Amino acid sequence: MLAPELTFGEPNTNSNDVGYFGPGTITWRIHSDVMAVVGGVRALFLQALEPRAFGGVQAHSRYREEPFGRLLRTAEYIGVISFGTKEEADRAAAKVRAMHKVLKLDEPELLLWVHNGFTDSLLNIALRSGMKLSKEDQDKYVSEQLIAAKLVGLDPEFCPKNVQELNQYYKDKRPSLIADKKVREAARFIFLPPMHGFFRYLTPSQFMWAIVASLSFASLPRWVRKMYGDSWRGSTLAGPWFVDYTTNLTLQIIRRILLKLPDRAKKGPHVTAAQIRLNQEIKLIF
Repeated sequence: MLAPELTFGEPNTNSNDVGYFGPGTITWRIHSDVMAVVGGVRALFLQALEPRAFGGVQAHSRYREEPFGRLLRTAEYIGVISFGTKEEADRAAAKVRAMHKVLKLDEPELLLWVHNGFTDSLLNIALRSGMKLSKEDQDKYVSEQLIAAKLVGLDPEFCPKNVQELNQYYKDKRPSLIADKKVREAARFIFLPPMHGFFRYLTPSQFMWAIVASLSFASLPRWVRKMYGDSWRGSTLAGPWFVDYTTNLTLQIIRRILLKLPDRAKKGPHVTAAQIRLNQEIKLIF
């Protein structure tokens, strides 16, 4: 059974409800950042290593026919629960929970794997691209994501509450992860998804996506790159320490360039709607 199409409606601009997070939270800083998309794609590479989670995507997703659909819907969902009103967040989360239940993908272990993948990836990319976050900020972000965990159907007591617990989760999970032939093929598909000829040949879309996918993969932990890279017989991205160094430098340069763009080009619809709704500018800061 294929997953049903999820739509979340137009963002609400006529309410003073700050939502579940609101101004001043680390979630608003990280999820509104121009580099968040890299974190989202990084999470896809990471999530594919869990056999049951990957099996669910293979069985129920249209990602080969609609390669950007899953990423866009996930980004929209994160936007709704991060910047929308509580009513919008509750409604979106109910749709996601219902879909998971129909597809029998609502096991706590699977939900936790996906939840931690996004939490870890979005925080990782924010830090490596130059966002100033103290240790307390990082722990606060992981703690804030307990709200997102509860919305998707997880018991917050079952989830990491700080960076140390999140890192320990991956240490414990690592022996059960697999990068077999099907997983590697899916990863190649993320690198080179099919694009309509117009976008492929007459716009910079293909080149820009290649940058996003390459940085997403290169920012994975070394042990994850090694799992993929050994299987790819020496992938250039599964290399030594200089991969981490050049990845960090590239992320920081790109972020500084993107931060100079006009607001309309670097803020998504849910960020913009929250600014209008609360009459408060969301500043993207170094």
